Amino acid sequence: MTRVLPLIVASISIALMVPLHGILKKTMSERSRQEKLGYVPSARVLKVAALDHKPTLGQWLFFKVLTYYGGKIDPVMDSRKGIEYYNMFRFINAATYLDPYNIDAYYFAEAVFTWGLNRIKEVNYLLERALKFRTWDHYIPFFLGFNHFYFLKDNKKAAEYLKIASRMTKSQLFANLAARLLYEASETESAVQFLEKMIRQVPKGSVRMSLEIRLKALKAVAYLENAVKQYRERFQTTPTSLDELVKTGIIIQIPEDPYGGRFYIDQKGRIRSTSKFAFIKKQ
Repeated sequence: MTRVLPLIVASISIALMVPLHGILKKTMSERSRQEKLGYVPSARVLKVAALDHKPTLGQWLFFKVLTYYGGKIDPVMDSRKGIEYYNMFRFINAATYLDPYNIDAYYFAEAVFTWGLNRIKEVNYLLERALKFRTWDHYIPFFLGFNHFYFLKDNKKAAEYLKIASRMTKSQLFANLAARLLYEASETESAVQFLEKMIRQVPKGSVRMSLEIRLKALKAVAYLENAVKQYRERFQTTPTSLDELVKTGIIIQIPEDPYGGRFYIDQKGRIRSTSKFAFIKKQ
C-alpha cells in the first residue's frame, strides 16, 4: 500500500495538469467575446485536488477571469450588462485561496468590484486574506484603508489600516494620510490620490483605461468643489448653479464630464453629474 499511494498521488496530479495545460492553450488561442467562465468548484476542494500545483492552478483561474473580462468589457461604453460578475468573484476567491500571494488578482478585484459594482465588503474579504500573507506589501492596507474611508464611511477603521501601511514602510506618509482622512481631507481629493497611486500599479489595458477615465471625472469634481468653496468664502453663500462660478470669474468654464454627463450642484451643495459616473448610452 505504501508503494501504491505515491503512484495514485502522481496519477491524480498528472490527470489535473494535463487538461489544465490543454485548457490554457485553448484559452490563449480562442478569446471569444462570447466566452463564459463556466463552473469552478469550492476553493477548499480545489486546494485538496491541486496537490503541489496550487499556485499554478490559482494563476490559471485568475488568467481565465482576466481573459474573460478583457473580451467582455468596452471602456468606451457601459458594457457591464451580461458580465458574470458573481462567477468572476468566485474564480478570484478560489485563485487567491490557492495562491494568496497573487497581487494581480487583488489589484483586479479592487479595480473592478469597487467603483463600478460597489461590492466593497467582498473586496475587503479578499484584501484581508492578502494582509495575512503579503505582510510586506503596504498597498494592501492602503486599499483597505481607502475602501473603509471612501466607500464605507468608516474613518476610524480606515485610519487603522493606514497606520499598518505606515509601519510597513517606516514612513510618515501613511500616518499623515490617516490623520488627513480623519480630520482634514476632502473625500474627492483622497479619491484622486488613491486612483493616481493605483493606476501606476496597473498595466495598460481596459482596466487601467477605465480607471483613468474615473480619475479624470474626479479631478473635475475636485476642481469644482474648490471653486464652490472659493465662492462661499467670497459671497458667504452657496451658488445655486455652476454657471454662477463662471459669471463671477472664479472659473473660466465648467469642465466636461468624461462619461458624457453634465456637472451640477445638488440641494446639499455637492457636485454631482447627470451621468452618475457611468457612460451614457447613445440613443
